[in-house]
Amino acid sequence: MFGMLDYRANKLFLIIFGIPWFILRWVAIIGLPFAYYGIGHSLADNRLLQIGASLIALFIGEFIWMIIVTYIDKLFMFLFNLLVDVIPADGRTKEEAVMVVRGGQQAIRMLNLGSKHPNEWSDDDLMAYKDSIFTLFFRPVIDKRVEVIRNYYAENPDAYFSISAIEDVLKERALEVDWLERIVCNPQWRAMVISYGLTAYLLLFNPFK
Repeated sequence: MFGMLDYRANKLFLIIFGIPWFILRWVAIIGLPFAYYGIGHSLADNRLLQIGASLIALFIGEFIWMIIVTYIDKLFMFLFNLLVDVIPADGRTKEEAVMVVRGGQQAIRMLNLGSKHPNEWSDDDLMAYKDSIFTLFFRPVIDKRVEVIRNYYAENPDAYFSISAIEDVLKERALEVDWLERIVCNPQWRAMVISYGLTAYLLLFNPFK
């Protein structure tokens, strides 16, 4: 075992476990909808019964998959910790260091945004909101939000700072994140929409009848 700072350990973690995580992610997004569809198709001849069986498989399958992924994640981190003693950098806690090992620079930025006062946010911290090709069409409104937040806390340095407080400031100015931006820019929401959208397509149109 050897020591390594958390942000450097992230690179090694990606080298070792990046491909397995990539495969697991796309199995969940693409593979599971076909599995649910196939289960319903194999268990019944009536179309409504097929859909019902697929939906039951979906609810049970999502729960089982969540358990599987949780334990795979614990296994990967256990194996990684056998190789590397992760050293928190920049005053982070052990728990935050683990987040950095998993999430890299994006995790560092999100931690900074959550722990720093908006007056102390750096330009690199703010890249957490737009360091993705999926944010391309939303960058003008993202930049506007950042400007509003910075100006508000510059004018009100003693104002209470929290995620909910920021959301209230943005809501008053009609700059809250809408459902389309949330789906396109958030990887978790985006994956859910693709997966459930594919499931709905397979169940409604039955392309492999």
